[in-house]
Amino acid sequence: MPTIIMNAKLEKPYDDWVKAFDEHRSARNAVGIKDIFRGHELSDPNTIHVVMSVPSMEIMDAFMKENAEFIKNAGHNLESTQVTVCTD
Repeated sequence: MPTIIMNAKLEKPYDDWVKAFDEHRSARNAVGIKDIFRGHELSDPNTIHVVMSVPSMEIMDAFMKENAEFIKNAGHNLESTQVTVCTD
C-alpha cells in the first residue's frame, strides 16, 4: 500500500479545515484511505501536512477528483498541494 505525504496551504483558518477533514474521515475510510497524521507546521498554521495510507494511487486520484469541491470548501488550496508517494 502506498503512503502519501501531502502538504498544502490553507485559505481558511486551520480550525475550520481540520473540522471538515475530520468529519470527512468516513468518506476516506469507505474507499480504503487510512489517516496516519494530519496537522500544521508549528510556525505556520496555514501550512498543513497529511500522511495517509492508500490502497492505490488510482483510488487516491479518483477520491481527490470526486471530492474536489468539498476539499476546496474546507479551505485546502488545491493548487498549492505537493504530494510525495512512499512505500516500504
